[in-house]
Formats: sequence, structure tokens, C-alpha cells
Amino acid sequence: MSHSLLPHDGNTFEDSVELYIDPAYQKKLLLKLDLYLAPVFTIIFLAAYLNRSNIGNAASAGMTKDLGMTAGELGNAVTLFYVTYVIFEVPCSLLMKRVRPQRMIPALMFCWAVTIIGTGFMHNAGQLYASRLLLGVFESGMFPCLAFYLSTFYTREEQALRVSYLLVSAALSGAFGGLFAFALLKMDGISGLEGWRWLFIIEGVATVAVAILVYFVLPDDFEYARFLNEEDKRLMRTRAEINRRYNGHPIFQWKEVKKAMTDPKLYISCWSQFWGDICSFGLSTFLPLIIRGFGYGTVTTQLLTIPVFFWAASAYVFVSWMSDRYNIRVAFMLPACLVTAIGYALQIGVPVHIRGGLYFSTFLIAPGIYCILGLNATWLLNSHAGYYKRATAIGMNQSIGNSAGLVVGQIFKTSHNGKYILGLSFSLASIFMAALGHISLALWLRRENRKRGND
Repeated sequence: MSHSLLPHDGNTFEDSVELYIDPAYQKKLLLKLDLYLAPVFTIIFLAAYLNRSNIGNAASAGMTKDLGMTAGELGNAVTLFYVTYVIFEVPCSLLMKRVRPQRMIPALMFCWAVTIIGTGFMHNAGQLYASRLLLGVFESGMFPCLAFYLSTFYTREEQALRVSYLLVSAALSGAFGGLFAFALLKMDGISGLEGWRWLFIIEGVATVAVAILVYFVLPDDFEYARFLNEEDKRLMRTRAEINRRYNGHPIFQWKEVKKAMTDPKLYISCWSQFWGDICSFGLSTFLPLIIRGFGYGTVTTQLLTIPVFFWAASAYVFVSWMSDRYNIRVAFMLPACLVTAIGYALQIGVPVHIRGGLYFSTFLIAPGIYCILGLNATWLLNSHAGYYKRATAIGMNQSIGNSAGLVVGQIFKTSHNGKYILGLSFSLASIFMAALGHISLALWLRRENRKRGND
């Protein structure tokens, strides 16, 4: 094998030593990584989003009526999830290195699964509020931890497609959420429990099983990956050394955190993430209620959510692949913003009795949201060098972005003639604000690159 290797003791070569990687062997290695890690990440994130967003499916199936809740109280429950979610995101992303991914990720999953099971036995709005607060704590670290974990296996040029696995899981959760809701709501009356209670209980039990599986299959890093042979690990060491300047010093240093917190690029990215997440959370949580507002029944509503999210997942995978292939982000993000804006405009302007047009608009809205959020997260990882600088940046990005959940629960509280006019109008404005952030970051990076070129 012609690629140079790192010593087994983990010491790095001097920067002057030339390292070479055999492209054919690296291609085989990437395939092996994808075949093993992608299903694990997909299942983890799918479970997280299913448990987070099933409140919308439950609400459309009668939960609010059974608990004696008003539309405003449902909005409050959605909001409370993000209160603790935002608070605990950065600490979780910084703790993962010390606690170890193999322990931390399954432990978080187990805790939120138990919370979801308990949600199936609640009897009033106060108990729902408590379960949403706890769920926010345990789910808070999932995206930043998994996105950051991916960056330790893949180079910056390879990350957009791999981060897309996480966002694809979010899209698929909407599809599977509708499918599971359709099936589990048929259990209505079994053991004296309503169908929406079984939705929480069964999904929670399934997540417990996934958490146990993840504990045994998720390696802490490539050195502990049993699916890689020694030759694979040597190539991974070489890749790690080549990527050393990007990853930075592996020991925690406060100056890395400070560098992230004082970097304007982070705040521009956070701006875009916040506005994009308003659209994302509104879609994932309230789509069943939006579609039911078209005049469909409970069962039909659950089924109609499925194609929307499958289409969004497929479109996002293709755009992420193209973004990685051409190493371009903003050229794909701005058209996605435009298409999404057209979808929201149709939602607002088309009369409620024209079901076909309104349903078609959801197919314009969904893909663009996942494209701009996924590529924004990848763009952030690519533009911040240093292990803990990137950890802080992705944690901050997700914390500020997810604070959008505090807004979403309030703007989708009431509907008028079957339409959530305030929520949809706010989302339309949000997509333009996100586009403004993308343009600003592109111009800022171009300015920085020109300055480096002149040095």
C-alpha cells in the first residue's frame, strides 16, 4: 500500500513530511464508514425526531381534547421543549469528548425514551409541560454531538453528505411519524387507552431498544471501531494527521472557546439557523394540523404527511451530494430559499377549498427547509478550525437556532378558516431572513479569502 502512515503511538509527523493517500483505497474506506455509520446515525436521529414531533400527530388524533387543553396550551407545550433544549445544547457538545460518545449518546436516548413512555400516561396539561421540559434536556445534545462526531471521521470535503444523513432522518421522521400514527391510532381502546397514548408508549419502548443497540455498536472513535481492520485504521491515522490543522489541539483550551465566541462568522451562521429553524419546527410539529385544516379526517391527515417528508428527504440527499461534489454551499441554499418562499406564499394565498394547490405547496416548502439547515451546519463545520472551536461553534449554532422553538409554539397557536395565517406569514418572512444571512456569510468569506490571498 502506497499511503504514508502515522506511528501506532499516536505521535504526529512533522509538517514537512509529505503524506500520501491512495485514492482507490480511501474510496473503499469511505464506503465502509458509510455502510456502518450512516444506518446508526439515521436510526438515532430518526428516534429523536419521532419522539420530539409526535406531539403534532397526537394532537391531531384527539390528545388536546382528552386532556382538556386549549390551542394555546398546546403551543405552550411545544415552546417548553425548546427552553431546556437550548440551555443544555452547548454543555452537551463540550461534554461528549470527556464522557465518551458510546456512553453519552445511548444514555441520553434511554432517558428521553422513558420520558416519552411516561407521556403516554399523563392526564393534564401540567404533566405534558413537565414531560416536554425533560424531553428537551435529554434530546438537547443529539444533533451537535452527532454532527461533531461525524467531523472526527470525515474530512471537511466529505461532511455535507454525511451531515445530510441527520437531516434526512429528521425528514423521514415526519414520514414514519405519519405512518406509525396511522397504524398505532388503530389501537385506540386497547387496555382502556386512547390511540394517541399508544403512539407515545410504543415509540418510547422502541427507542429504549435502539438505545441498548447503539451502546454496543457505536465506537468512541476510529481506533475502537471493530468494523475497521488494522490497514483501515492506519489510513484513518494518516487522514487524521493531514486533517490535524483543521481539528486543532485535542486538549480542551478556553482560548478555542473564546475564538469561536468572537468569530463573526458564527453569529451570521446562527442568524440563518434561527430563521430556518422557525420554518423547520413549524413544519415538523404542525404539518398534521395544517393538512387537517384543509378539511381531511384524522386517518387521511396522517397518511398525507408521509409523501411530503419522503420527497423532502430524497431532494435533500441529492442537493447535499451535489454540494459536496462541487464544494459549493450558498449556490444551492439560495434557490432552496426561493422555492420554499413560493410554497409559503401559496399556502397563504390559495383558498382553503382548493385542497390540491395547498397540498402541492407543502412539497415546495419541505425540501428547501432541510437543504438550507443541513448545508448551513456543514458550512459552519467547514469554516471553523480547531477541535473545541468547532465544538463550541456547532453547539452555539444549534442553541441559537433551536431557540426558534420558543417562537414557533406561539405563532402557530390559532387558525383562521383552517389556516395558521400568523404562523405561515411569519415563516415566509423567516425564509427571506435566512437567505439574507446566507448572502452575508458568502460575502464575508469571500472578503476573508481575498485578504488571505493578498497576504
